[in-house]
Amino acid sequence: MLNKNAASGKGHFGDLTDDLLWHVLSFLPVADALQTCVLDTRWRDHWRRTTSLPLIFDQLSFPSSERFKQLVKLFIHLRGNSPLDKCKIVGYVDDEEECTYTNTMLLIQYALKCQHLKTLHLKWVYLKRSTLNFSRCSVLEELEMQQCNIDARRISSKSLKHLYITNFCSFPAEFHIRIFAPGLISLQLDDHHGLTPYLEYMPSLETAYVWLDHDCYHSCRINRQDCEYDHCSCHAYPVEEGVLLHGLSNAVNLELLGNTYTELFIYRWDLECCPIFDKLKTLSLNEWFTTIDLLCILQHSPVLEKFVGATGAQEKIEQSFVCSHLEVVNIECGKVDEGVHKILKFLSTCGIRRDQISIVEQWPSYRFSF
Repeated sequence: MLNKNAASGKGHFGDLTDDLLWHVLSFLPVADALQTCVLDTRWRDHWRRTTSLPLIFDQLSFPSSERFKQLVKLFIHLRGNSPLDKCKIVGYVDDEEECTYTNTMLLIQYALKCQHLKTLHLKWVYLKRSTLNFSRCSVLEELEMQQCNIDARRISSKSLKHLYITNFCSFPAEFHIRIFAPGLISLQLDDHHGLTPYLEYMPSLETAYVWLDHDCYHSCRINRQDCEYDHCSCHAYPVEEGVLLHGLSNAVNLELLGNTYTELFIYRWDLECCPIFDKLKTLSLNEWFTTIDLLCILQHSPVLEKFVGATGAQEKIEQSFVCSHLEVVNIECGKVDEGVHKILKFLSTCGIRRDQISIVEQWPSYRFSF
């Protein structure tokens, strides 16, 4: 049984300043935060007013979906219209998918109604249709999605500055989700399942990292846009406009990486209508590119200063040009082989001196390096 001091929130907790109470509550999982409401009205009021909430629903705290549902409703009731600046929602995972989706959606809809919301992190949640229209969040600046099932036609936000879609998020297999975020400054698209999103024009983009793995539906056994396999993902490629590169054309720092054990065609086919990267200063590629691909990108990157590349298959080409702004070239490789020597020869024809080139014999790292 609680003693009088504990029941009234007195004692050590009662002596905490308002700032310390705010600090403690900002670190508590939602289940623990809710329990502080019984201590004292001061705790309850502070919990309601805190502007940063981690809503983490794990099976240890919520052994049943019914318990999860009760907590969601209690949370929304207690918070009311309290302002929220930062919100992290880690969904409850169980076998009742529709029930889980319905209750998680209540939380997401609550967060999206908070007009002061600047940061939203989502993990293990199912997102579809109007969920990804962030027009009501007029000050939303950062959106992170991890291991989410994203089933929508469009992700749309005029205020968004930082977008991270990572850790095996799932996109539709039938169509390309369009990402409309004209104010975006940084983008990370890493290791997804399904068709790669179509990136609309991003005039403010500074840094972008794209990693396409074998689960990305952009591989073709014969590397053609009209192969005879009816269910091949190459048939979903929008030939007239490409998918990625036009949306990334304003980047200052750009990493384009891919799993070379599959025939990824999306980068190479995008290069057939390659845009001008007139702001690009630093470029990183891995083994997916060939000498012809590199030539195309360098020709369309007039102010490029640094290139980091891991060597892949190299063709012989006759054409070259002068890269007047390129100052540093870093080559990562398992060993210095014929492919490396072909790259060195090609770079020399572009006016790149040997002392500008660094060769590191190691397996390339595919982490976000900017």
